[in-house]
Amino acid sequence: MSTITTSARSTAPLPVPRSTEWTSRESSGPGAPCEAPAHLRRALDHIFHRSEVCRSEHRAVVEITHSVARAVFEIVAGYRSVSQLAFVMEPSCIAKLQRRALLETAQYTLEPVPGTAHGQILSLHLDRCLSGSWECTAILGFKNRVRAVALKIEPWHGRWQVTDVELI
Repeated sequence: MSTITTSARSTAPLPVPRSTEWTSRESSGPGAPCEAPAHLRRALDHIFHRSEVCRSEHRAVVEITHSVARAVFEIVAGYRSVSQLAFVMEPSCIAKLQRRALLETAQYTLEPVPGTAHGQILSLHLDRCLSGSWECTAILGFKNRVRAVALKIEPWHGRWQVTDVELI
């Protein structure tokens, strides 16, 4: 099961289901989230100073984090070439990944070892900074291991670029 969470100190609004009507507790099962009416949501947004973040921006950051995180671990494992991320990462990040891949794998292999390929994203945590950049953490589960990657994603000439990467 994958989860996507947004930091409490983030200015990004929480995901809201499409329905904006009040749902009663009788119609929803036990433990099911009950959506607040629209006038209460607006009031809470005003009280907690939640600014509107373009949904396409949030979606783009989630997609980039998801794909780059998986690619980073495939690079470190030796299943993917570092040059494949050159379009989305700064050269300093590419160099950092090359050094890490050389430390963790003696040689690059073209095909993964059976049962260890690609891993699965277990959770994403996104935090929007005041500068407009995003700090993202992805946790991946492999066959016998769980690893995390932290990314800093910034807008750059009309697109998103990873400006820092840390492996844990």
